[in-house]
Amino acid sequence: MTTTEPAVIVSGYDGSRESLRAVFWAAEEADRRQGALLVARALDWSRLGGSYPEVTLAPLSGGAERLREDAEAQTREAVREIGHAHPDLEVRTVLLDDVPGSALARVAARSEAVMVVVGPPGTGPLGRAVFGSTTAGLAKSSGRPLVVVRGAEPAEGTGRYPVVVGLDPAADNSAALAFALDFARRHAVPVHLVHALPGRSHKHAGPSEAMVAELAEWLSAYPEVPFEHELVRDFPERALLDRARHAALLVVGDSRRNPLRRVLCGSVSRSVLHHAPCPVSVVRAGG
Repeated sequence: MTTTEPAVIVSGYDGSRESLRAVFWAAEEADRRQGALLVARALDWSRLGGSYPEVTLAPLSGGAERLREDAEAQTREAVREIGHAHPDLEVRTVLLDDVPGSALARVAARSEAVMVVVGPPGTGPLGRAVFGSTTAGLAKSSGRPLVVVRGAEPAEGTGRYPVVVGLDPAADNSAALAFALDFARRHAVPVHLVHALPGRSHKHAGPSEAMVAELAEWLSAYPEVPFEHELVRDFPERALLDRARHAALLVVGDSRRNPLRRVLCGSVSRSVLHHAPCPVSVVRAGG
């Protein structure tokens, strides 16, 4: 008799309130999938040394050991809170000495995670440094969907908000569509596909035949998911941020083939990751 291992969602935690909310978002998603949650914390001593002078004196003062103990205690408390909200969810933890982006990517690969979840930028230089390292490293190297939990707590009555997907006519949208449609099916919400054409140019009147065929193939695989396909004359980042105001999740792709289109190098990905009013998922093509 064979058994199937539960799907694992990896969530990065740094002790901040923002990252704790991301952990709870990940826990909710793991519970919905009857999977497991792996809470990962990275201690990057090179950065900590600049923010916490006692780390530099670790051999004499034991500062590093105290910081490790504090990190472990914070993580245990987070797991305890998760247990109250999700008593049947399997929750594991791991503490690594590494740069956050590299650590989470390695943990995600080792656990064959279905996604990686992190919080938005924290306060102060450490939080901003961790965020930049994490998103850049994960989006480019993990090969797994990355979710950045942005925005406020969902208000009552917003449970039917759609999953908004930004379509890129110059890239392979398959991975982003697959992730978005699967997420929408699990949450019983519709999908809003956004195809933005910048400026007033009429050179491209609409989606190409290849994109239409791609959309038809994926949508037919999820007949239970209602969808809307919108063609809008606007800059993609502005169109997506506007529609993200009423979205459960905003999904954008990241092309492997063209380095200029990679996440954090293009204005669209950069804008939505830093300004979206809802959780954002970056899904790498072929990931």
